[in-house]
Amino acid sequence: MRIASKHDAALALLLALTDEVHTLASISVEINLSVSYLEQLATKLRGAKLIESVRGPGGGYRLSRPLHDITVGDILTAIGTETGRQGFGLFDEIQRRLKHVALSDLGKGVEASCTK
Repeated sequence: MRIASKHDAALALLLALTDEVHTLASISVEINLSVSYLEQLATKLRGAKLIESVRGPGGGYRLSRPLHDITVGDILTAIGTETGRQGFGLFDEIQRRLKHVALSDLGKGVEASCTK
């Protein structure tokens, strides 16, 4: 399994979407990625029902469910992975374990490392 920068970007995008609606333009400034790149990721995340779009004035994107109900495995599945696996079953085991790591837990770890 290859975790790529697109996975990091998708994680950052989801962590930027707290309880509020945010535009991709505002998130772009916050996480220093282009709006067009975020649009590509948002399309995949929306297709996986991890985020939803809100139309109209004040529109943008928001999480479709709470952070504790979204796992790292969900994101890897939504964005896609290049396994490069050779039949050892390691990818399947890693993917299975990541289905139990919630974004809320990951967010706490990121916040803790930023305050050190």
